[in-house]
Amino acid sequence: MSKHPDVVLEDGRDDESLEKSAGVTQSDALKRSSRKWVITAYIGLYLMTFVLAFDTYSTGTYSAYATSDFKGHSLLSASRVVRTITSMLAHPIVAKLTDMIGRIELFAISISLSVLSLVLFASSQNVETYFVAGFFDAVGGTGFSITQQIFISDLTTLRNRGLWLSLPDSISSIPTLYLGTIVADAFLAHSTWRWGYGMWAIVHPVAAIPLLLTLFLWQHHRRKTASGPPKVPLLLRDIQPGDSIWTKIYKVGWVELDFLGCLLLIAGLSLILVPVSLTGSQNSMAWSQPHFIAMLVVGCVLFVLFFVWDSLFAKKPFIPFRLVRHKTVMAACALCVFDLTHYALFSVFFPSYLQVAAHYSPGHAGRIDNSLRVAFQISSLVVAVLMHYSKRAKIWILFGATLCVLGQGLQIYFVNIDGTHPANEASFVTAKTLVGIGRGFYQTAAQVCVQAVVNRDEVAVATGVYFASMSLGGAIGTSISGSIWRSNLLPKLSQYLPEASKSRAESIFQSIVVAQRFAVGTAERDAIDLAYRETQRLLAIAATCALAPMLLVMWFIKNVDLVNNKQEKGQDGEGHGTSDHSNTTEERENSTEKPKT
Repeated sequence: MSKHPDVVLEDGRDDESLEKSAGVTQSDALKRSSRKWVITAYIGLYLMTFVLAFDTYSTGTYSAYATSDFKGHSLLSASRVVRTITSMLAHPIVAKLTDMIGRIELFAISISLSVLSLVLFASSQNVETYFVAGFFDAVGGTGFSITQQIFISDLTTLRNRGLWLSLPDSISSIPTLYLGTIVADAFLAHSTWRWGYGMWAIVHPVAAIPLLLTLFLWQHHRRKTASGPPKVPLLLRDIQPGDSIWTKIYKVGWVELDFLGCLLLIAGLSLILVPVSLTGSQNSMAWSQPHFIAMLVVGCVLFVLFFVWDSLFAKKPFIPFRLVRHKTVMAACALCVFDLTHYALFSVFFPSYLQVAAHYSPGHAGRIDNSLRVAFQISSLVVAVLMHYSKRAKIWILFGATLCVLGQGLQIYFVNIDGTHPANEASFVTAKTLVGIGRGFYQTAAQVCVQAVVNRDEVAVATGVYFASMSLGGAIGTSISGSIWRSNLLPKLSQYLPEASKSRAESIFQSIVVAQRFAVGTAERDAIDLAYRETQRLLAIAATCALAPMLLVMWFIKNVDLVNNKQEKGQDGEGHGTSDHSNTTEERENSTEKPKT
């Protein structure tokens, strides 16, 4: 009989009769180990999460200044597209690797890549190096965040999972959202943006020591006390000693990691989204140029080929379509796509708008923009508590999605009131707060629903797909944002600037530093402010249109019982199984076989 009554398959076998992945095996062993290991690991996890949040919210201010130094402020959206595409692809890949290699190993790899990205950011001398740094930053940051979410999900019950998933980011982000902007202002005023990045390249490795040292010491202790031969990672299980190097590459890269599917998706999305983000006033005829149309057509074809390959031919597909076909998973992912499309559409250039058109300092603009994130972090904790007592999640999804649409709709008016001025700080903070509260409610509840309707061994991949949908929305929104910005801002500057200053429209368009050199109240600055306000209003309208479909999609989420939930299992994913792999009943919450988290 299984030692764990919560892991019983629908055919009557317990999970110990099956070969579990390295990640699931690690998690199960950690749950059974001494409480001190779990507590120490959580302390290290919280510390590293705090440092990463502090880093993110301080270095985020530097993007506009770095690209302006390279004479490419308008390429900010293209840089974001590359990073969001990378992040989208990294989520399912990292999720698979956490199962195949292990949660601990992915923590170490992700932190190492984050450090490498910071070194590249600090030393970059051109946009190309900055883009490469953004690639490693996206992989490292995504790797840590998804591994963190899977690690916590492994150790918690469904009823309490929303709280534990939200807690590390919330207690880290709320103070660092504002501390980060203060640090960023100080570096920009007294040093350089390069040292702003470089400082964190030193802090990250030091902050990672408690987490990694604890987990690797626990793993060493576990191996010393374990009986039998050491287990081979699932990623390498099919490799035989006599296999040639090419056979090994084929089994790992082609079969296990679905290299072709990954390549088709990367190429398809890049050829579609990056060119779109680069259209605009300087590329107004791009849509009629053969090579530009060819990129879009090839991108669409490759994107279709990816779905054909992964759904029909791949032995272990990059995107597990058995999960994507699940109505609740699809609806939750669609909510994230619409929301993050709207967010990227409006937010890529919003800090620049606040600095130029609303005359705020970089740190002040960052704090206004970050009010959404503060509201998100607080509301995610609130909804986690509400889910614990209500034992349901869908009602909070309905409430959250509605608030998102309301908050974003208000910003259409706020960015250019009566065509003469932007709203005051309180108005922007109120609108951002409404969006943040809505996002905190629906995202936290939807993630728990996604994990509730899949089997125990599919939680990692389902979580990866859920987070990948956010990155997909971000990539789409950023591309459209870049296209709107480039198509409208420069023509408006050329139209509104005084005749004597029209020749400077290009340099103003390329750099917010140049735009801010004109004194407030001058004819040139009035023209610049008007061009920024009108362009940002177009982005606000597009963002609201992208967000509106959430009001329909939210009804397709299943109203999961977080206490008596039965893990679904079946081809359509809706109620065909009776196994419970998530430790959701009160009896399991009171189990003495693992720490109560």
